[in-house]
Amino acid sequence: MSAIAVVLKGLGFEVSGSDIKESRYTNVLKNENIKVYIGHSRENVKDADAVVYSTAIPQDNVEIVASKEKNIAIYSRSDILAWLLSSKIGIAVAGTHGKTTTTSMISLIMRGLNLDPTIIIGGELNELGSNARFGKGDYVIAEACESDGSFLQYKPFVSVVNNIEEDHLDYYKSYENLKQSFIEFIKNTKPGGLVVLNGDEVKLPPDFVKLSNVRILRYGLDPKNDVCAENVKFSNFTSSYTLIVKENKKFKKIKVKLNVPGTHNVKNSLAALAVCYGIGLDVSEAARVLGLFTGVKRRFEKRGERNGAMIFDDYAHHPSEVKVTLQAAFTEKKERVVSVFQPHRYTRLKNLHNKFGGCFDLSDILIITDVYGSGEQPIPGVTGKLLLDSLIAEGYRKKIVYIPKLQDVSEYLQQNMRKNDMVLVMGAGDVTRITEELLKT
Repeated sequence: MSAIAVVLKGLGFEVSGSDIKESRYTNVLKNENIKVYIGHSRENVKDADAVVYSTAIPQDNVEIVASKEKNIAIYSRSDILAWLLSSKIGIAVAGTHGKTTTTSMISLIMRGLNLDPTIIIGGELNELGSNARFGKGDYVIAEACESDGSFLQYKPFVSVVNNIEEDHLDYYKSYENLKQSFIEFIKNTKPGGLVVLNGDEVKLPPDFVKLSNVRILRYGLDPKNDVCAENVKFSNFTSSYTLIVKENKKFKKIKVKLNVPGTHNVKNSLAALAVCYGIGLDVSEAARVLGLFTGVKRRFEKRGERNGAMIFDDYAHHPSEVKVTLQAAFTEKKERVVSVFQPHRYTRLKNLHNKFGGCFDLSDILIITDVYGSGEQPIPGVTGKLLLDSLIAEGYRKKIVYIPKLQDVSEYLQQNMRKNDMVLVMGAGDVTRITEELLKT
């Protein structure tokens, strides 16, 4: 929502908004001269021409009710994002994970090539210092979140799908419904546009009807893809590889170096470079600019050191995200990897608690907290202990500790972490507070 506000302000609208508490994002908006009210009140909407709400806002919210009474036009966040993506050359990045990093990489490249894009990201791009940017160029780059199906409103010129895995089954009810939703997203690509797929993981169904006048590019580590990588190496929190682009039965090879580790980041970068190649940008220049990418906040972000232990913060909350994050950590560890994991949402844990088997195997110590509900009501029997019991049942043999309260986790770490440990804090909720507590003194 804050990203939408920044872009609408850039377009010349007078923008104000409300939230339940102060945050980094409300401060960013205030710096953009956007009025932010703390707390919800019918007075906040005043004589607005339109009200935009997020999926976190219920229909009985006092500002929504007041807007209806005043006959003010009401739009969802996805309504506005769909409009913005259609207003220029829209690039929408979808997938169960990797959306934020891939969107950020494309954004950095286009800024580096002086294309002045409009950017709407779910996380904060380090080089931008924000999650949004209004640009006067021809491109709008945005994440397309599948959580509630609203991404099917988008009609982008470029559609990217990084992966499709079980998630948000509280909404979709089945994995088949989720996959079909992504197929519909692909079909919504504008005529003459581009579809970029992870060829290693995303397979179109046999009955998929070829899109009229839409080009499909596949990327991945498999050399059968249109855009792929060879000689992948990791060292000192960086990655390097040789990019291979297939052009008219010829191979173009380009050296790529990333200032972020992990196979998942190599794949994210391949997606970004495939987009650049597909829309006709100079791929060699794109690769050069990508070398300046230093990551996104809460994506394997090194927050600092405490008594010789390195403290990292990561947004990983889905089983696959946890696994690849720990793989990246393992390649860089000196002594032990101490993982802290906060399960995100009761419904997700209920649906996926038995999918975490093998995900934490590279941890030397695993600490599990209680669930961050993210607005959901608790489900009886669905706590962090459910995950612990599932891991033990799956044969997990490393040291595992269940500490429900974050404050107690901080105290445990201060007493038990050692020099040269890598402390990896993971989760999409407020678990990031632990990194702040550890680095206070």
